[in-house]
Amino acid sequence: MTDVIVCGYGIIGKRIAFALKKHHISYMAIDLKKPKMDDTIPFLLGDATSEDVLMQAKVQEAKTIVAATDNDVTNAFITLLARELNNNITILACVSEVGNVEKLDKAGADYVFSMANVGRFIAKCAIEPFVAEFLDMINIMEGVEIMPLEIKQNSKIANRTIKKAKIWKKTGANIIAIRRQKETIYAPSEDEQILPEDIILAIGNAEQLREIFNLTEPEKSIESNP
Repeated sequence: MTDVIVCGYGIIGKRIAFALKKHHISYMAIDLKKPKMDDTIPFLLGDATSEDVLMQAKVQEAKTIVAATDNDVTNAFITLLARELNNNITILACVSEVGNVEKLDKAGADYVFSMANVGRFIAKCAIEPFVAEFLDMINIMEGVEIMPLEIKQNSKIANRTIKKAKIWKKTGANIIAIRRQKETIYAPSEDEQILPEDIILAIGNAEQLREIFNLTEPEKSIESNP
């Protein structure tokens, strides 16, 4: 049985396949073009939007399928077809345009990630452990980490919107979710206000996360000299 089907063998697909192989997870790559100089790849030449091709890849038995072509419409078709052929399969879909995240979500993808905007590439299920572990495993973006940060009452960014706090401009990190009491706000907009006691989920490299951690720290009082 194939554990993962990778649709699209471009930059993203190759990285996913490399990591799956490294972790000894069985997979099948599908693409319209055959890769050069590598006959060791489990590869199926064909159109992943074709039912016959997905059936050849044994989509009905696979645990996960990744729609990683460079075309959002194609990824949407793959998502719809995969869901129809295997209602229990986990579907991860890549989008190049942030505005298409919701469309892929409605098409039936369990997890959507956007390469155009790192802060939203985990989409609505960002805080689920499986997703974080999967993204870490496939190493789509080397060095990227996810960190929860609590907002204190006197934090520098408390009671400001994400836009006014200039988080991305100051740190390069992105907020992918906000936990607020029993509510979780996924892929928050720039107009979302950051409140005391919120727990923000930030994504970035180590340096960017250090910078955003500093922003969550309390404001220091400035005393005037006598």
